[in-house]
Amino acid sequence: MYKGLIRRCKIMIVTSLFFIIVLGIAMIVYPGGNQFDTNSTHYNFVLNYLSDLGSSHTISGKDNTISKILFVTAFGAFGMILVYFSKIWWAMDLDVINKRVTGYFSKIFLIISGIGFIALAFTPINVFADLHLLFLGSAFISFSIWLILILLLQNSNEKIKLLFSYNLVNLVIIICYLFIIFTFSKPNSEEELEFYTISQMIAFVFTAVNLFIQSVGIMHFLKTTDFRRSGIRNFYV
Repeated sequence: MYKGLIRRCKIMIVTSLFFIIVLGIAMIVYPGGNQFDTNSTHYNFVLNYLSDLGSSHTISGKDNTISKILFVTAFGAFGMILVYFSKIWWAMDLDVINKRVTGYFSKIFLIISGIGFIALAFTPINVFADLHLLFLGSAFISFSIWLILILLLQNSNEKIKLLFSYNLVNLVIIICYLFIIFTFSKPNSEEELEFYTISQMIAFVFTAVNLFIQSVGIMHFLKTTDFRRSGIRNFYV
């Protein structure tokens, strides 16, 4: 159990960095084009959605194969590792076994979130816009529920209070982003599109960064805590 949890943390650390780096490369090779500038020859941080990177063709009709492959790779890997990481609830506290119902539900919702991100990766927004947004919403809703459940598990553990704070900030950011995508209509001006794209970038990047921080913090907690003395759960078996 103990070694398996450590391994999950290490893989999530690598995956979080991989996710950001691969998306960054996808932005560099993106051939350009957005709602208000179809003649653009590059990715625009404030006028292009992240989902544009996964389109089979840009809005101006340019082939987007390389960027799409990178997008699918980044989100597909991210989703698969979320499923693998779902067992991490065991590492939230010494007496976590007494909260196993909350833990098992957290595992279920993180698995659902991971599947949502995988589905999103293989559903290009330029072909299946409604389905793409459905997968995006379900992935983030499930992830926000996972955050709430993990906050409940972390709340009584003084050793990872800082991780609790990062999860709380992550939850607020995702809730705000979900409110934006489900409440606001399609942007009709560059200012509105900028608001959409920046909020999306913040939600995705902070989520990846938070998972990196959570993994580092949890791994430190596991390595510096002697669970054998708790008399409740032996992680060394």
